[in-house]
Amino acid sequence: MRMNVGVSFLTLLWAVPLLAQQPEVLPNPGAAPGVDKIAPVPPPVLPFGQTETLTPTLPKEVTISNMGGKIAYDAPTGELRYEGAVKVTTDNGATLSANHAVGNVIKKTIDLTGMVKMRTDTGIEVFADRAVIDTNVKTVNLMGNVSVYQGNTLQRGEQAVYDYGKKSLDSTGLRASVDPLLLESGKFGLETGSDGKQVFVGEDAGITTNDVEDPNYWIRASRTTVYPGEKVVFNDLKFYAGDTPVFWLPYLSQPLDRELGYHFQPGSRSNWGPYLLNTYGIMLGGERDEKTGQTHDEWLLSKWHLDLRGSRGVGTGVDLYDTRIEDNPNLGWLKLYYLYDLDSSIQRSGIPRTAINDNRYGAELKYRIPYDMPDDADWRFDANVTLLSDQYYLEDFDPRVFRTDPFPDNTLGIFRNDGATLASLFTRMRVNDFYRSDTRLPELALDQARAPIFDLPILHEGTTSLGSYSESAADPTRNAIIIPLLTLAPGDPRIPGLLAQLPPYERLLVERIRALPPGNASIPALATQLLDPGFARFHTYHEFSLPLNLGGWLSLVPEVGLGYSRYWDVSGPSDSVNRTYLQAGAEASVKFSKDFGDFHDRTLGLDGLVHVLQPYARWSLVSTDDLDPTFPEIDRLSFSTRPRTLDVGRFTAIDDIRDWNIVRVGARNRLLTHRDGQSYEWLYLDTYMDAFLQDPEGNRNLSNLYNDVRWRPLPWLAVDLETQFPVVNDGSGFSEVTARLRFQPTENFEFSIGDRLLNNHPVLIDSNRIDLRAYARLNERWGVGMFQLWELDDGTLEVEQYTVHRDLGNWVAGIGFTRRDNRVNDEYGVVFSLTLKDFPAVSLPFQLDAQ
Repeated sequence: MRMNVGVSFLTLLWAVPLLAQQPEVLPNPGAAPGVDKIAPVPPPVLPFGQTETLTPTLPKEVTISNMGGKIAYDAPTGELRYEGAVKVTTDNGATLSANHAVGNVIKKTIDLTGMVKMRTDTGIEVFADRAVIDTNVKTVNLMGNVSVYQGNTLQRGEQAVYDYGKKSLDSTGLRASVDPLLLESGKFGLETGSDGKQVFVGEDAGITTNDVEDPNYWIRASRTTVYPGEKVVFNDLKFYAGDTPVFWLPYLSQPLDRELGYHFQPGSRSNWGPYLLNTYGIMLGGERDEKTGQTHDEWLLSKWHLDLRGSRGVGTGVDLYDTRIEDNPNLGWLKLYYLYDLDSSIQRSGIPRTAINDNRYGAELKYRIPYDMPDDADWRFDANVTLLSDQYYLEDFDPRVFRTDPFPDNTLGIFRNDGATLASLFTRMRVNDFYRSDTRLPELALDQARAPIFDLPILHEGTTSLGSYSESAADPTRNAIIIPLLTLAPGDPRIPGLLAQLPPYERLLVERIRALPPGNASIPALATQLLDPGFARFHTYHEFSLPLNLGGWLSLVPEVGLGYSRYWDVSGPSDSVNRTYLQAGAEASVKFSKDFGDFHDRTLGLDGLVHVLQPYARWSLVSTDDLDPTFPEIDRLSFSTRPRTLDVGRFTAIDDIRDWNIVRVGARNRLLTHRDGQSYEWLYLDTYMDAFLQDPEGNRNLSNLYNDVRWRPLPWLAVDLETQFPVVNDGSGFSEVTARLRFQPTENFEFSIGDRLLNNHPVLIDSNRIDLRAYARLNERWGVGMFQLWELDDGTLEVEQYTVHRDLGNWVAGIGFTRRDNRVNDEYGVVFSLTLKDFPAVSLPFQLDAQ
């Protein structure tokens, strides 16, 4: 019999008539029915005067919708069979769907089968093979491959019961998964704290991340409390490999954040001996809930260190990170560390050391505090301060920082940025006296961005500064090297060795002083410049430019600049100085392009090709009052292989601005293609050189010829190349090639190779250095990696590292070896790695470097 679709349970379960119009199914009116044929439910009550066929009734809290539209009724059994997909809804917010359903009007139940899904208004989702709704007790019994999702919690098993009257789920017998953890079946209960958050509490229970029938490891505890998405707290913890206990802790609170929790790294190094580095990360700050005792909105990440080094002793410290500063990876922390060194004479390089104190420490503050001011500009206070116990601390205990920043800066500043100007009150301090550094006590500066003047097409930009500046040589260098060099007699055999220990700038000044005859008038000024230069300075420079487009094809930007500097309170015999600057110049460029149409080559990553050629030229003329060669410069040029900027406003070596007249000519080539729906730079080549009408640094007519190349054809192939070399026996007199290739020929192998060749530089040491990195995935379980650094100039393999990785299922194990040839002493190191892949906070970080 056909029924209407989508009516309530009141109508549908009992919407089948009593079939009185079918006599073949009615009892014989002349015979008494047998006991077994008497209906077990009371007859329906007929309203007075009603003669229509009636339908049975069931509780109104359940509604069923039959998507297929057909229902078959079996009166003797009281079953209603629904054809097609079925949706059932209770008035307490539970909704179930399935492929098939059978309702029983006698038992008042509904049996759902085939891809059963239940969703409650409390956010619980359940999937099962079968579900039986019992309207008598208001429960849903879910059976067969049951999966319960609640937030980031997953529970699996064969049966679960949901009480839609009380809105509670009985998950006894289910194994719970709280990403990334699996909780032991039958051992955990779900509790709701006073703060409304649900936690899993287990007694003599275990957790694992190995999602198989027989996990290869368990972490068991007398009491385990799981806070989903936050942490796991263990009391009396035991770590089991299979059924064997291998590790014990009385207590562990393990957050589920990679930065938090316990990390340890074992290994050995030549200058440390065997070591074990221990770190424990916890969150601090936030607000404490008086009702629950829990702290919310923690913002301060703290990493506590307790490091054991066989040759050096015990080191301890803490790193504090402000997690609210996430947009700048170079700011937002305070790091403190201390170690009483058992043997501070141990060295890495083999170069003799001066005596230092055994109390070794480091403190680093890099922090930014923004301010809200009524002028709508961005105000901030920046602190960048590093205090070290001695000149060898970074080399001994923080070699990564030592390789990139061996002489940390120490600055404090207040800055105001409104988009058009940047104003600053800035000071640089000399916190560490064992390396050369300058001070600014203080410096007031104003930088103005390029912008139109009074809505005219003329653009202006400028910079102005006022401050007191000084510089001091490193105290150990001053006492042990510089002063002896200034007093040793010519021909003394110690002179070459002492000169070799000086940085290039100090070495050149010492050589200049030693070349002068005793009593020369320039010696005091040069000695001041070498040891303790200082002065007060006011500097301002302003530049005006007019962008022009001539004929629609030529871009021309003429410019003129004016500047002034005054020096006073100059250290040594030098007098106060006034300088003026006059700059004139122009920049011109044209652009040509050619579209090669539908040019395609998948192997090279080409989807269409456009060539853009941009020849350009830049002319810059500067006329100024050159400082005397003995004047104590502080903001000066450093030795480099790269060409200087021709923009005076961005020439930060203010004390080294000299007369120049330079023309830079070049051409930029770009090959563009389509990728990911937009234009993509496939190849970039910039070729240029300088012609010196007046050379500020020597007597050159032409610079080297420079080539800068970037090639990114494919995600797994990249080439970078920078070259410079003299042209026609002229130029800078040296050659340089810097190249790097990154290539992944297969999904299981990748490598990169780089080379830096420097030959015949007047100051920097010649070098031909090659580095090679490679990693190969041998199979699903094994991988190997290597790194080598060669100095071909003297045939030395400076660094070699080799790593082996083994996938143990849930764990990744690794071991690495390293050797460094310091040409005096060799260093050796070994480090171990053990990482639990799905439980990121429990790990042995694998950190192998050239140390």
